[in-house]
Amino acid sequence: MKKHFINKALFASIMVSLFFSSCNEIENDTTDLRVVKPVVTANQTNFTIEEGESATVTLTTDTPYSQDLTFKLELVGGTGSFNDYLCSGTETADSDGFGPIGYIVTVPAYATSGTFDVTAVFDLLPEGSETLQLRLYSDSYARGLVAEGSDMINITINNKQSTDFVAVVDWTQNYIDSFGTLQEGVYLDADGDPHSFCDLDFDLEIYDEFFSSVVADSYSSCPEMITLDASTTPDGTYQIVPSLWTTTGNILPASDFFFKVKVTMSKPGVWVKEINVDDNWKFSEGGAQQSNPNAYYPVATLVKTGTTYVLKDFATGDVLASGKLADFKLKSKKNKK
Repeated sequence: MKKHFINKALFASIMVSLFFSSCNEIENDTTDLRVVKPVVTANQTNFTIEEGESATVTLTTDTPYSQDLTFKLELVGGTGSFNDYLCSGTETADSDGFGPIGYIVTVPAYATSGTFDVTAVFDLLPEGSETLQLRLYSDSYARGLVAEGSDMINITINNKQSTDFVAVVDWTQNYIDSFGTLQEGVYLDADGDPHSFCDLDFDLEIYDEFFSSVVADSYSSCPEMITLDASTTPDGTYQIVPSLWTTTGNILPASDFFFKVKVTMSKPGVWVKEINVDDNWKFSEGGAQQSNPNAYYPVATLVKTGTTYVLKDFATGDVLASGKLADFKLKSKKNKK
């Protein structure tokens, strides 16, 4: 009987040992699976685009995953800035906890690949080629990894030149904050509540030489912008006229102020002229609808000959200089109200 008891005990001991050994193996297998993460590879990491153009980058994963694989695209080098490009991903915010400003790009759950577009911003500035060095890496969720050689995307942006003429009037006072995010310019009312400068109704018109007709206009954008197509706009002399239409219907500010307005005129990529008009329009004086004699500000005269433009100060005739005519009234053809 005793011998039989000992054998039973030995058998039980062996079975317990095998059980825990099996459990350990299962545990080890599970741990191994957890550290094996999907790896994505970018189909292109070095390319050149012109301002206004886009390029598509495809991320392919070696293992489809049950959740979105999300990655951070961040500018880490080059001669360009964050404002020189756009991405189809989601721009990060300071409160996201993803570090410096960038974009989150995604390979969707269960998909074998995902794409994002990088677009070079077409600005008005004449400048040389710029470079962007973008780092691609796992965001804080760390569900996937980036293959070696795909973690740096190098882009060259070539300057674009246009034969058209562009005029912009900007009263927004938008600004880039310390994180790099574009913030809307606002003024405060008597209760300290903010109101967008874009709520104010500024306009931009281009007249013929004698102010007898409006040949181009922009009435409903912020900022307002007009492009004269070189191929369809007749040669001749034109007058560039920003204006304030009305302040009626806008919330009164806590204290009266003059608007800060910037007028930019350019043959994009070739030359650009910026004129500040900071003391012409005052909130309390209203605009053309309130019969403000300074509602219209003829800032410049443009002489077009083919694809060549000469920009002159309206009052003095000086090339690319600014001036003001205090009491100027126009036969505006605007009929938007």
